[in-house]
Amino acid sequence: MNMLCLPVGPLQANCYLVWDDERRACCVDPGGEPDRVAATLAGESLALQAILVTHGHFDHLEGVAGLALATDARVYCSGAVLPVLKGTQGCAATGFPIPEVPADSITLVAGGETIKVGDLSVTVIATPGHTPGDLTYDIDRSLFCGDLLFHGSVGRTDFPGGDHEQLLASVSRLVEGYPPSTRVYPGHMEATTLAAELAHNPFLAGLRRHG
Repeated sequence: MNMLCLPVGPLQANCYLVWDDERRACCVDPGGEPDRVAATLAGESLALQAILVTHGHFDHLEGVAGLALATDARVYCSGAVLPVLKGTQGCAATGFPIPEVPADSITLVAGGETIKVGDLSVTVIATPGHTPGDLTYDIDRSLFCGDLLFHGSVGRTDFPGGDHEQLLASVSRLVEGYPPSTRVYPGHMEATTLAAELAHNPFLAGLRRHG
């Protein structure tokens, strides 16, 4: 697995380009600047096959429509995000609309599916809490988790649909299902590991007590 992180948009959310040795790629959370993301793909000679959306906040999907139009890549998201991408509902948290994505470009996933991107195997995991429709993508045993878990913190749950206990339960399922050395690539800030967060993240103290 090869990976490049591009902080994009006004909140500098992490947009990830991940590709195999044949340069077939997926993009996790193009939250803005689709022209820049497309230019990076071209500069790296990458063929984008899939756009993976973790949740329906604007800083994670503002650039989906532009990137899909530029590349013809398939868009994968949860059902909760579909009205936002289709333009029939504003983004969660802000209520503002984003550029509309054609419905025939979208594939709905809910958790448990496997997406093939060249030689990469992407497993979809339902991880609600930050929003009801949050997804984490396991790409070759690395976790791309959006705003579920951060270095030293967790995602906010004070937006509509957020649920702190549900978020911690989602993190707990990842901890139970993956080895401590598993790399975690969050939607903001630097990458981390499950072991580092279990050891030092104050929001996971309950998991340490019961682990």
